[in-house]
Amino acid sequence: MARSRAALTTTAVTAVAELLDVDAAAVRTDTPFSDLGLNSTLLARLTARLEDAMGVEVSLTAMYDYPDIDQLVEYLAMR
Repeated sequence: MARSRAALTTTAVTAVAELLDVDAAAVRTDTPFSDLGLNSTLLARLTARLEDAMGVEVSLTAMYDYPDIDQLVEYLAMR
């Protein structure tokens, strides 16, 4: 059963906030990962967290192909 976009968004926002050690309310879903402060190392850690939380493979390439939470969630929701 596919997870809802809202649930995927919440999962992604929470993971980004934890990696950056900021409040989840400070994470904008339309801001590119690089502008949020996620470098390649943090993006790799984010993919691992998302895979664990969502139970689907999230490639590092996807983080560049879908460079913000909104775009990534749209992609993941279609899988």
